[in-house]
Amino acid sequence: MNFPRLKNALLCRILVYVIVLGAFIAPIIIVVNLKFIPDTVKVLVGIGLAVGFLYYILKNSALLMGMDAGLAILHCNYTARKRFVLPQSFSIQKVEKRIGRFGQKYEPTAIFPRPETLQYKSHAPIMIYSSGIEKIIVTYHIDFLDKNQYHLIVNSATANSKALKGKKKHRFLYKSQKSSPLNRVTVIVIFAKQVDEKLRDSLFDMVCKNGGDGLDTAILPCVIDTEKQICTFDSMRIPCMGFQYPVKNRGIKIIRQYLFNNRFSFADSPDTLDSINDIDPEQSLWLFWKTMKKELVSYDKNEKKRFEKMKHGDIVFEDGYIYLKWEEHGLLISVELNEELKTAEIDFIDYWDYPKSHKIAKATIKEIKNMVNTYFAGIGYTAKYISYE
Repeated sequence: MNFPRLKNALLCRILVYVIVLGAFIAPIIIVVNLKFIPDTVKVLVGIGLAVGFLYYILKNSALLMGMDAGLAILHCNYTARKRFVLPQSFSIQKVEKRIGRFGQKYEPTAIFPRPETLQYKSHAPIMIYSSGIEKIIVTYHIDFLDKNQYHLIVNSATANSKALKGKKKHRFLYKSQKSSPLNRVTVIVIFAKQVDEKLRDSLFDMVCKNGGDGLDTAILPCVIDTEKQICTFDSMRIPCMGFQYPVKNRGIKIIRQYLFNNRFSFADSPDTLDSINDIDPEQSLWLFWKTMKKELVSYDKNEKKRFEKMKHGDIVFEDGYIYLKWEEHGLLISVELNEELKTAEIDFIDYWDYPKSHKIAKATIKEIKNMVNTYFAGIGYTAKYISYE
């Protein structure tokens, strides 16, 4: 069956939940409604199905989580554009009026070029991942935008945004929130009457650079080309997997609300992003599911072979992961290198990956971190560990 296809990634993602949950709920509903079955048998069947459901979830957790993450990324990719055509009702005056009602207006710092508007808003966090959520909108007007002017504007906006960092202090925070970082997004709106042709060709790549990690910090330059009636910004959202809501997504919401009146012009904007890992959007969900399961089984076998060949104390860094052997156990750790700060952000260390998943002793974790620190120091990086506490 060729329906649904991956180009309808959100539908596919929802359908996976429906199928997995439905396979458990549907039999229970059927059994409960069969009057000739005694209540005791119904209870036993319900317990049996619940145990079977939990067993299936635990056994296939990697596959289900991988599919969910993959479909979420695909949905974000398919709903992003390199540039959006401005709606017919677009008006700079209306946009500026809406932005003027955002948060509180502040006087910009004396940095050239000076912003037309500097708006700041901060509200207290609900989750434990931040000590506050700050949103800044900075606007500029320019007759002719070239590469040099673009960099000057971004530098000016970044400096003005930093000057407002922590402007509003939030009370009644949990202890974990007080020690969490500020979530900050800065939307830089550039109204350009004309854009240099050389810049126009590379503008999308430029607005996607140096935008922060997207989770705690994000800088979103948004260029309004009034001559061509197009808007260029990084519209690729970060999937929210049930934990911290990415601050970059908040910035994209601001652009959609204040520049597009809450509705992006997808139909009129055909410049889609490049496909992810050569995935065919016309591929069916069922083939994707089957392929993911096959690749996961193959990956598990290869991982097992790798750890079996490694000796105690061996560390291999490959494709953003550390493979570490500790006595008879193996550990796979996600690592993200920051070339600018020369840091290695290392995922939380808590469970072994080989031969079976079980908790690592605190003393062993400390020794493993010392090994990892030494390894990355040897290649010129400082190790930083992610904590979810």
